[in-house]
Amino acid sequence: MRQAHIRLAAAAAGLLAVAVGVTTAVVVGRDNPAQPVAVASPTTTSVAQQTGTDAPPGDAGGTVPTTSPKPPVDRPGPGAKEAKAAAVAFLRELGMRDPVAATYRRTGAATAEVGIHPRAGEGGRLLDKITTQVQLHRYSGGWVPTGAKAVGAIEVDQPLPFARIASPVPVSGMSVAYEGTVHVTVTEDRRGADGVLGKGFVNGGADTLAPFSGQLPFTRPTADAGWVVFTPDSGADFGIFSATAVRVRFVNSDHKPQILGVVTDPRPAASSQVVTLSGSGTLTVAVKGFAIDELRVLLVPSGTGARPHARLLGVDRTSEDGERWSVSWRYPDESFHGHLLIQANGRGGTVEHDGIAVLHD
Repeated sequence: MRQAHIRLAAAAAGLLAVAVGVTTAVVVGRDNPAQPVAVASPTTTSVAQQTGTDAPPGDAGGTVPTTSPKPPVDRPGPGAKEAKAAAVAFLRELGMRDPVAATYRRTGAATAEVGIHPRAGEGGRLLDKITTQVQLHRYSGGWVPTGAKAVGAIEVDQPLPFARIASPVPVSGMSVAYEGTVHVTVTEDRRGADGVLGKGFVNGGADTLAPFSGQLPFTRPTADAGWVVFTPDSGADFGIFSATAVRVRFVNSDHKPQILGVVTDPRPAASSQVVTLSGSGTLTVAVKGFAIDELRVLLVPSGTGARPHARLLGVDRTSEDGERWSVSWRYPDESFHGHLLIQANGRGGTVEHDGIAVLHD
């Protein structure tokens, strides 16, 4: 019998994501407080209930070779084995039985993405389709998961990665799962298995992607960082099939951050809040704020429900005077439409600013 969970109210939302072909830059420090000290691993701790994803060579000798060309050889490069092992361990501790690392892709100088699927499904049927993409960052001590996305099953609007959250944490996005049920778990970092602070579920789509929304209460954390993990109900007892995991930090101050002003270079047109770009160049976003520890700037593509497809443009954790922050992004000569999402994180929470549109034709 399914364990009782917190029922979260579903809210209407739409999804029309427009792909944005831009170069992203993720800057993560070795001393980043959001770096996991151990892979998240939900346990069975319970909480109070609340109702509420070459062409052939020329004919030099008068003949053309008849041998078939050899298929390309997959050479994932150094570090692939270790990255796959880290991704497999992460999904196993989230609850996937016998996860298999099927693909590896470098996404930056020190970042990668690994495609995972369970080895077998219901009835022991072997599986080969990737169900979860795990994002990782390579530190001096090895590869560390920084997030995961359930392929085609769960797309999360809230919370944003690395946001500061407090209880109850608002959760929203789009999902499809058995009977529409998506399980949500808040964990905190701990040596060994991570501690579970709260568990519940939301209702999205049962046959197609549909919106979910709600709030999940959780107990007081003792660590600075943790995860919000979303797993679709499979309707069977063979472990989780896929997972979306959002890296978060916890509010531990009464001083909520504030964004006092935003200036871009190039500046918006005089009569609008639209920054128009052309060719390739540099877009700089300067922010004046209070009680900020970290500034993150993202580009959200145009369209309804596009936040899960936002691209991180840069991160600033070294303010000049504690009040002035800036991120510079070298944009490519490619067409894109969207708006800037400025995320200011501090020990007292997270605030956002999203009033500046960006247009490149």
